Parts: sequence; structure tokens; C-alpha cells
Amino acid sequence: MTAANARLLTTLLSLAEDTGSLSDELHFAGRDATERDPLDHGAANVLRALVLPKAPRVLEVGAGFGGLTRYLGEVAATVHAVEADPVRAAAVRFRTRGLGTVTVHDKLVVETYDLVVVQQPYATRNLLDWVRERLSPTGAVVVLTASRGVAGTLAAAGLEVQRELLCSPGHEVARAVRGARIDTELPRLSAAIAGGPANGLALLCGPGAAALWPPYRLATYFNTAERAAFACTRADVVRTGEGAEVRRVPLVPSPPVAGISVGPCADKVYDAPTMVEVLLDEPERVAELLTGWRDLVREEAARGVEALWDLVPHNVLVDGATLRPIDLEWRNAGAGVSEVVERGVLVLADKLADAGWPAAADGGSMRDLAGWLGVLIGLHPSFVDGALEREVAFSTIGSCGTEHGTDEVRGSIAEIWRKRLARTVHEYRSTKAGAGVAANEDEVAKR
Repeated sequence: MTAANARLLTTLLSLAEDTGSLSDELHFAGRDATERDPLDHGAANVLRALVLPKAPRVLEVGAGFGGLTRYLGEVAATVHAVEADPVRAAAVRFRTRGLGTVTVHDKLVVETYDLVVVQQPYATRNLLDWVRERLSPTGAVVVLTASRGVAGTLAAAGLEVQRELLCSPGHEVARAVRGARIDTELPRLSAAIAGGPANGLALLCGPGAAALWPPYRLATYFNTAERAAFACTRADVVRTGEGAEVRRVPLVPSPPVAGISVGPCADKVYDAPTMVEVLLDEPERVAELLTGWRDLVREEAARGVEALWDLVPHNVLVDGATLRPIDLEWRNAGAGVSEVVERGVLVLADKLADAGWPAAADGGSMRDLAGWLGVLIGLHPSFVDGALEREVAFSTIGSCGTEHGTDEVRGSIAEIWRKRLARTVHEYRSTKAGAGVAANEDEVAKR
């Protein structure tokens, strides 16, 4: 990071009204990855995933711009943040202002700590020896790194690694934190939540390391990218007596915004593909699966299920002859069965088009595909326009956390969808990379 970037980030933090660990103001302020990552909602996710000791005394070595420091200050009794660079130290002070739990230092303070967080560049033998001597009897050390090479230094300092957690895409902004066992026990789920290689590690050391990551926990993953704070969620993958379960909760329980909210949900883990995956492999089943899914929506509505809005094909597993809904976190108070069905067909068409679905008509657009899929379950092709309008409104609220003053965002999201609908299905994948669409396009599709 350049000195100019560092000064700009410090200025942003000095001017921000909300500097909390889930500040929407900061999350959307960065212009590129260099600026966005330190301000991201997920900057503290690697620590959010851990079970931190109650009322701990914490030392953070290498506080950077205060993303981790702010979170630690919100959950810990005392935090000593060490940052030698004066510009970054100023940023940390701005980020943690108003918190009586945090003090920022330019050098180590001789105290006893329950938790020590160290960024890789500072994990030297001398520092780790010093840290070991100042750990409480049940204390733990978390080293955040991109390389396993530091494990040898830890061992030499008497701080052998007790747990190694993989962070995807990295520890700076982790979307998924997982132990290695999930890769062999639940490979399909592991691949889905990782979304690619793990470029970061959280190494847990010290006598209290085991308590930071319970043995029944396989992974924790987050939906914090391109979402307003009210819609951010975490999901824990845990072992149960019957196998494994995914348990989702909002990071900040909040009232609905224009009827839109997220809520807790829990799903048993099944080793089964989603409807989208099945249709990509077996397109001839499209009428059968669409009809079954539509009937499932009706059945769940009759049972009084609140989270119908998320009951779309990519959230349905095909487990033999049974369709199983999963990940039903979004609620939309204004949506009934017909709105959910129309939404599901629209989003399904988008995902099939994205993969260049071979069953789509040659030369046909995504709009044509959506209309044809709708006809298979009794919809008139004109449903697309109403479904699109509702999806844009929903995505705007999910991204902004408000329905007021969002015309620019709404216009950008609508333009993304208009471009998608107009594209030829078999050219969709090749043109997507060069289209220059907004950075939040993928997240809009995931909703």
C-alpha cells in the first residue's frame, strides 16, 4: 500500500460518523481493493469465527488500519493495539474512538494477556518468545498469515500450532474459515463455501487454543460482501448426532427494511446437488424439476414457512426423488407464492445462462430463456418484467439497508439486469468478463 493510500484511509476514518466493525459508511467508501479491504464488513471475520474468551485482555501486534482492533474493542474488556507506523496508528485511533476498551501503542506493553493476535510480518522468534512469557495460564495466540512457514518459528518459541484454519479467499477479508476435516468429510459443501483456494491461515497456539475452535465445528462462513450490515449473516457448519448441520444467524439482528430482512435458519447437510447443478448435467429434467420446485413452494407456503423468498432453485437440493430447501435466510413480507415462483424462474434463467446452458435455444437471449422456463410451469412470458422490478427493489435494499436515497444504486442494478436479459445465452460466459459491469454483479445474482 502506498503512503498516499494510507493517508487517504486515515482521512476517511477521521471523517466517518460510524466507525463500527459493521459500518456501512466505511464498507462502501473504498474505491479499489487496496482501500476496500481494510474497511470491509468482513475485515474481522476471521476473529468473528472464533469463540473468544469472555472478558479477555487482548494484545494485537500490527493493528494496521484497525479493522480487527475495532471488533476486538467491541467484544473484549481491554485491548492493547500495537502499531509502530504513525499514520496507521492514527487510523486505528480514529477507528476505535468512542471505545473505552482500546488503547493504541507504538511499542509493546508489559502486561499479561488472555489473547494475542499477531499479523505474520511481526511473528519473529523474539516477539513470540516475549508473547509466550506474557500469556495467561489459559491464554491463546492467533497468528494470521499467508504461509505455513511461520509454524516452525512458533514451535521454536514453545507455541506449537494446535489448530490450523484455512481462510478463503484470505485472512484479510475471510468469507470462509474452515478446518481441514471438512474437505474430506463434506467435500461438496466445503467446495461450495470456500469458493476457491484458501490463501490465508489462522494458526491457533497456546494453552487456550483448542477452546477458540470447538471440535464439533467444521467451518464458519459469512455473507458480508456487497450487503448492508442489517443483511450480513454467518453460518456455522457443525457436527451433530445425525451427521452435520448448517446454522445461519444475522450478525446484527435488525428490524425489516421495507419488509426485507434476514433471519436464522438451520439445515441438515445432505450430500446432494442443487437443482441448478442437476439441470446443467441433465437438461432433459427441466419440466420435472421446475414443476416439483413450484409445488414445493406451494407446500411450504401452506405450512406457514416465513422465508419463502429464498426458496429458489439454487437453494434446493435434489436428494434422489426428494427436493430439500436450504439456506432460507431472506424474508420478504410483500411476497407470496406467485412472486417467489416468478423470482425463482428469473434467477434460474440467469444461472443457466451464465453457464451457457446447452438446452437453451440457439441465438436466444436470457429473457427468452426465462420466458420459456416460465411457460413450462404455467407463467406467461411477460412475467419477466414484474419479476425484474421486484428483484431490483430487493437487491437495492439488501445492498443499501434503506429504501430512501437509493436511486443511483437502483439504476445501476437495473442496468446490470437489463444487460443480462439481452445477452445471447451461449455468449453469456465469454462476454461477462469484458462487459465492465458493476463490481457487485455476482453478489446481486447470488441473492
